[in-house]
Amino acid sequence: MAETENPEKKQKPDAAPASPEKTAEKKAAEKKAAEKKAGTRHAARPAQRAVQPHVARVIDFAAAPRRPKVAITGGAGFLGSRLIRALAPKEQWEIVVFDLAPAPNVPGEVRHRFLDLNLPHADGSVYKLLKEEKPDVIVHLAALRSPSHDYTYIHELNALGALHVMAAAGEAKIPRLVLGSTTMVYGARGDNPNFLTEEHPTRADAHDKFVMDFVEAERHARYHAKRYPEAKVAVLRFAQLLSPEIRDYKTRYFEAPAAVTMMGYDPLMQFLHPEDATSALVKAVENPQTHGAFNIAPEGVLPLSTILLLYGTLPIPVPHTVAYTLIEAGWLAGVGFAPGSHAHYIRYNCVAANDKARRVLAWTPARTTLETLLATVKVRRGKGRNLNLDAIAEAVMRSSYYQQKRVNRMYAEEPQAPVPVSGGPAVLRRIAL
Repeated sequence: MAETENPEKKQKPDAAPASPEKTAEKKAAEKKAAEKKAGTRHAARPAQRAVQPHVARVIDFAAAPRRPKVAITGGAGFLGSRLIRALAPKEQWEIVVFDLAPAPNVPGEVRHRFLDLNLPHADGSVYKLLKEEKPDVIVHLAALRSPSHDYTYIHELNALGALHVMAAAGEAKIPRLVLGSTTMVYGARGDNPNFLTEEHPTRADAHDKFVMDFVEAERHARYHAKRYPEAKVAVLRFAQLLSPEIRDYKTRYFEAPAAVTMMGYDPLMQFLHPEDATSALVKAVENPQTHGAFNIAPEGVLPLSTILLLYGTLPIPVPHTVAYTLIEAGWLAGVGFAPGSHAHYIRYNCVAANDKARRVLAWTPARTTLETLLATVKVRRGKGRNLNLDAIAEAVMRSSYYQQKRVNRMYAEEPQAPVPVSGGPAVLRRIAL
């Protein structure tokens, strides 16, 4: 059966080919329409800003100037925390504390790193901390300032602790080190001069283990300075610290109802205020050339009898042979202030001159021995007593002033006269009458 043709499906005849002129006109019209369309699209956009010439900007990626860093061992202790509070407000130092616990009452930016110098391999722990922190100066103040019945513990901390710190500082190439010591390393002896200078040898009693630990620590410091000559090592020998908040073995002796004294002996003593000790530490830290030993001692001295009088303590004078035995017996019984071998310091003089610290460190104590003692006694023993401490202070200061005028007049009139007290006028001005 034949299929029926669909007229709609019939193919249209081919259109006649366009002429070349019409083809060119068509292309030109399409191009013109495209350009018009593009122009309309660009016109809808906001006008662009004129292209500014490129100006190269130099960005400095260099880090801010690095503050020097100080590491303080024993920074949570009495002197260490005071040093931190003195350095932190200046914002010149980055401070890190090496101790068992963080320092109390210090700014929040002060960092703490745990360190126990009594642990085995403490030198390795110190070395690791120093390599991580890279301090510019170490201030070693981790030490006990009173005798203890635990000789092993105090020796490991005061003597071997200093050895660990210095050995690690040498291996870590730390350029500066400051060691806190005591003027007791000179020893209390009958042939001591009126005022001991840094050139005087350390002659503490070999049986006095408490003081000998500080002597050994200084020996490690001298060896460190010889082995590492490029390092600066400073040793600050502090006189006896005294203030109302200090509770050490000397204050227990002074504040007792009665105190054993040596019959026929009345040694001179010095008392250094903690603020003066702190200012000396700040001077040593801030001076990059600080090197050697320095006596950090106040002006003026006082005899033991006057000290006990101001404290209201009854002196019990006994022959020195008996006194040593009594003091040792009290120590062994747990009621004494120190072992018998330490009793030399209430028999003989052991006072230090501060001329070198004044000259090299530009350090000057703000308080005399008498001022420090009176400020302490007023707080600790001033209540309920008939003794007028203000009147005593005024009388003593007036006497010291006139004594100083007599000394100055004497040396002005007789510049070549023999010096009655070892050390000349620089020593005479320290005597508080």
